[in-house]
Amino acid sequence: MIIILIGLSLLLILTLNKVSTLIASLVSVLFIIVFSGLPILDSITGDYMSGFAGFVGNVWLMLLLGALFAKVMDITGAARSIAQLIMSKFGAKRAVPAIIVAGALLTYGGISSMVACFALYPIALTLFRDANLPRKIIPGAIGAGMFTFINMLPGNPSIMNIIPTKYLGTTPMAAPIIGIVCAIFTFVLTLVYFRYEIKKAQATGEVFLSDADTEKVLAKADELEKIGNLPNPLLALLPPIAVVVTLNVIGADIVVALVVGIALCAALFFKNLKGIVQAFTDGANGAAVTAMTAGAIVAIGSIIRITPGFERVVARVLEACQTGGSPLAIFAAATSFLCGLNASGMGGLSTTLEALAKPFLEMGVNPQVLHRVGVIASTSLDSLPHSGGVVALLTITGISYKEGYKPIFITTVCITTLALIIAVILGALLPIA
Repeated sequence: MIIILIGLSLLLILTLNKVSTLIASLVSVLFIIVFSGLPILDSITGDYMSGFAGFVGNVWLMLLLGALFAKVMDITGAARSIAQLIMSKFGAKRAVPAIIVAGALLTYGGISSMVACFALYPIALTLFRDANLPRKIIPGAIGAGMFTFINMLPGNPSIMNIIPTKYLGTTPMAAPIIGIVCAIFTFVLTLVYFRYEIKKAQATGEVFLSDADTEKVLAKADELEKIGNLPNPLLALLPPIAVVVTLNVIGADIVVALVVGIALCAALFFKNLKGIVQAFTDGANGAAVTAMTAGAIVAIGSIIRITPGFERVVARVLEACQTGGSPLAIFAAATSFLCGLNASGMGGLSTTLEALAKPFLEMGVNPQVLHRVGVIASTSLDSLPHSGGVVALLTITGISYKEGYKPIFITTVCITTLALIIAVILGALLPIA
């Protein structure tokens, strides 16, 4: 077990030092293989590559079509139109709730966090300028909408809510009561926290300050909006609604749901489909990088499972569960820990499911509850400073770690961890929730 922990820590250290995850994962795996006494070549070409290929094979179409859907929503202006509608309804006085709700709805509609962030940021800047609020709050507000409570809800077409279905035989609607309760708790506590931050900023005289880059963003009107070609926001809502309905009401596969969303968006706003080939190329490339990166991390689990000490660890975990320990608490802690270590909700959740799903199901743990607890756990420690999503969020908004990371940490790590504790308690009290 010590060898495994050192190997995983090595992965963390290398990625924090900006070493490619693909290389860092291979170094980590080689360390675990060598010091566990496993055959190097057979382990790499056999177990490691089988785990890698298996994961990529399971998620590739989901990731690819999800990226293409996000791109078509982006280039047609549909994502921007939805964001603008929501924020206009809230107004500058409720700038933070507006950003959170807009980001959440875009995410629940199957739009990637990167596209949502680009769509939200210019409008968020305008709202914060009108409300005279400090810009350092913007990344936290956007992150709270995209990375927290919305991903806990049942029916979400996000990859984190789909992955457990492959291991547990569940549906995206698994354990709705737990998901809804935890999402409401997270949303309310997030609003309370931001209210505190805003009052504190106003008390200390912090106001909206812009630099040259900010002025450029504020001055640059969206081309579609200039020519009056931004899609009708109500029509823009139809493609993401179609994805959610096709997935959860009709019960179709996520691949079918995303194809429906892409086709509907392209049909409704075909006049705005400029640069579609390049956009789809960029989307496919991004999906490939995501699949390869997550696959490399998940494949480490394939090596961990064949180490001499792994079966003993699993046996002890199961023994602890049988003697009064909570399987849900163990599963939640393991998932959260691996998500933080890998800086990836997808990678951490998949690795935990690979190792513990089968033995826990054999013990009689409710798969519906296991699904929802795992999804909520994947929203906790995945937003530590070395997370790619955090890096992208701060880069897009032009805010430094020193200024902008605290609100991100409070909302996407601390509050979501509290929600995870609630999920474990509810899962124990309401086994069929």
